[in-house]
Amino acid sequence: MRPFKIYLAGKMSGLTFEEMNGWRAEATRLLNEVLGSDIKVINPCLYYNFDMDSSTYTEKEVRDFDLYQVKTSNVILVNLNFSDSVGTAIELHMAGNEWDVPVVAFRSKSRKSHPWIDLSVTKMCESLKEAVQYIKDFYYSAW
Repeated sequence: MRPFKIYLAGKMSGLTFEEMNGWRAEATRLLNEVLGSDIKVINPCLYYNFDMDSSTYTEKEVRDFDLYQVKTSNVILVNLNFSDSVGTAIELHMAGNEWDVPVVAFRSKSRKSHPWIDLSVTKMCESLKEAVQYIKDFYYSAW
């Protein structure tokens, strides 16, 4: 049986590596702590990022890699505290509306997303911890 796979979606463009990866590192730590180490967490920052030499890859390659990971995941965990990302919007649309992959999002109460983004979200949480617990209770426990 393949491992339970979680894709970490969220804005990257225009952010520092720490801004785009900090929450993903914390999410990976929490997911492993709560769900155990027999899961697969996909952090796209570790595959493609803005510190890499852009002549070594194409944007189509990046898009196709990310969308393949989204399509083959059991659940998408998305940080919507920065919700103005075209790439994230496409990932969420494809996951939540085309491929029936559950999308669990988190954002602070003071943040807003475009209504169409919200339509692609299965569950909206107020914190990363709440989102991880929801994934455990509703998706991982049924795996």
